[in-house]
Amino acid sequence: MDYIKSWTFCICITLVVSVVFSILSPKGTMGRFYKVIISVFIFISFLYPLTDFSFDDFKIDFNFNTEYENLVENSAKQEIEYSVGKVLTDNEIYNSSISAEVEQNGDEILINRILVSVTDDYNVEDVKALLLENLGVVAEVKRIGE
Repeated sequence: MDYIKSWTFCICITLVVSVVFSILSPKGTMGRFYKVIISVFIFISFLYPLTDFSFDDFKIDFNFNTEYENLVENSAKQEIEYSVGKVLTDNEIYNSSISAEVEQNGDEILINRILVSVTDDYNVEDVKALLLENLGVVAEVKRIGE
């Protein structure tokens, strides 16, 4: 971004100086000669900053691996929460909240914790057994408010 700012500043200064010399140039053949010199000066001032050009000035630091890992972790978390919620609603367990904590380790997704909060209407141990039987996961089941 600094490169573009300095290049723009250089062009603006060049144009201001060129306008001043263009106004002060005499009329006639000598005036045409001055205008050609001024035009060459403007042209060179457009090209000169390109001598310092480097693609590193436009380099944007993206860490695609971290972005990809975050995307995979979020997708896995949503999928786990959806699966647990589906099992609960299929077994007529309503008004529960589900929270999953996952992390990516290489090519694997590790489930650190699944927390399910249910209302007082349901037995905590029955919900744990239901999730273990249907999904094969050991979930932490608590009553809402605990």
